Amino acid sequence: MRHHFAASLPLGRRALVLALGLGAAARWRGTIVSAALQSPPPDGPTAPPGPPRRGGRLTIGSAVEPVSLHPWDASEVAAYDLLDGIVEGLLKVNATGRLQPALAEGFTLSDDGLTYTFRLRNGVSFHNGEPFGGRDVVAAWEARLDGTWSNSATLGWDRLAKIDLPAERTLTLTTREPYAPFLSTVGIAPILPASAYADGLDAFRERFAGEPVGSGPFRIANREPGRRIDLERWNEYWGGPALLDEIVYDIQPDPAALRVGIESGDVQIVAATGAATAAATDDASLALPSVTTWEYPTRTWHHLDLKQIGFLRERAVRQALDYATPRQAIVDDLLGGRATPAVADQMPGSWAAHGTLGPRPFDPGRARDLLESVGLRPGRDGVLARDGEPFRLELWGVEGDPLARRILDAVATEWAALGIAVLVRTAEPDALWGPTGYQFSDRMTACLYAWTNGVDPDDLFYWHSSQIPTAPTAPGSNLPAFFHPYAFQDEIDGLTADAASTLDLETRRDLYLRIQELLAREVPVVFLYWEHASPVARNDVGGFWPNPYTGLLWNAQSWYLAGPIAGATPAATPIPVSSS
Repeated sequence: MRHHFAASLPLGRRALVLALGLGAAARWRGTIVSAALQSPPPDGPTAPPGPPRRGGRLTIGSAVEPVSLHPWDASEVAAYDLLDGIVEGLLKVNATGRLQPALAEGFTLSDDGLTYTFRLRNGVSFHNGEPFGGRDVVAAWEARLDGTWSNSATLGWDRLAKIDLPAERTLTLTTREPYAPFLSTVGIAPILPASAYADGLDAFRERFAGEPVGSGPFRIANREPGRRIDLERWNEYWGGPALLDEIVYDIQPDPAALRVGIESGDVQIVAATGAATAAATDDASLALPSVTTWEYPTRTWHHLDLKQIGFLRERAVRQALDYATPRQAIVDDLLGGRATPAVADQMPGSWAAHGTLGPRPFDPGRARDLLESVGLRPGRDGVLARDGEPFRLELWGVEGDPLARRILDAVATEWAALGIAVLVRTAEPDALWGPTGYQFSDRMTACLYAWTNGVDPDDLFYWHSSQIPTAPTAPGSNLPAFFHPYAFQDEIDGLTADAASTLDLETRRDLYLRIQELLAREVPVVFLYWEHASPVARNDVGGFWPNPYTGLLWNAQSWYLAGPIAGATPAATPIPVSSS
């Protein structure tokens, strides 16, 4: 049988506004490469003809291997694809972007918007056999705020004033002030057994990076780095045992191997891993009646940050770089059309996205005019300069990423044509974003990378002055403003803080529209594109429901492989009867 979750939560008035706010306001359209082969996310789980086969193994092919599976440290979409079937929070997000029960059966929110009271689910056990309870949430709060975790791991938890356990199955979380994204940060954050922290946070960090212990329908059975990750059914799952026995995450960096696997049936699903998947799912190889491919924008946006130093502190210079960035050519020529050009930080199709704001067109002439308007003119060597200072800029990216290098080269070519001395440089991630990385040099720099939004549009994390690190080793995500806050810092501080503390959905939407207009005007980063997902599944996979809001395994307990359709009973043939 399939397992179903409760359709709704018992919500207080304000909580209802919050929960509804997570849903998409419009149907996904996206950039469809081939209407015959790519479709928007399905309206429901796949339901192939034929009865569900109990048990069995399903293989997911992926070009990407997660570096870490730690529920608090993981930074890759591939990791979250798996973790959504292994760990759970008090609540979870479903395929329509709305909250639904998980470790909590429901919650209410006080009239002052400060206290969340959760009714905890009974009979839940973690993969190590320990029972789940409110003390596991208290232990998570204490561990997350010990000062060693990134800002993304403490987001929302740092707003808590206290946690109480007034009854065995009752948990109250009280914030210091109203915080609209609370349910989409703390509410859905993975809850782990309190014993995970018993040997210290260093041991916890190392152990859970390879084998996280959660309460989800699957647990890790085996991991072979560079080859595969095996998941097995957790038979004590509170929602009932999953239909499948095993899920194998097969790592295949070669797109040709992924194509062979999905075509032969050795692989049933190809994970939605952005450009890597797009390379593996070209139209010609998947023109098969046995395969379905979906395509839609995701919550991941790629951009070039612009360090607030030197000429990059000036709005006209940042706008000039935006005009001189071949955004559409990158999408069309380097990504095969499988991306949506970006103008700001809200996901296309979400309730908070600006409906009319568009990216600047590619216009090198306009870019030259803007640079000239602020006194930047070519010197004898052809490099733009002002008052004896040349415009020299380092353009950074991740070493060993061929797509990133092609994008960097395309951008560098156009920026250099303006007279900017551009040097393309790459480094390993640990060095690139470490305390000796490009962000903390005193040179003008830009870097190509991506952020993945949460399901709530809160963007304090990106732009607020509280997120400017105080030192290269200090936490903080607003790295471009390390040397100098933005000239518009007060304005964006006010808007982002108001949006995070406002519980009324319409007011929040208006604030996010204003933020997007401000970002488009000021260009703190050059927004490039929203990554597309292109998950692929064979048509005998049932219960699969890809979408932009969740990891791939969010409902893996309902996945199954369909059996063959029973043949029709032939019409009876009269048998002659002897009269003798």
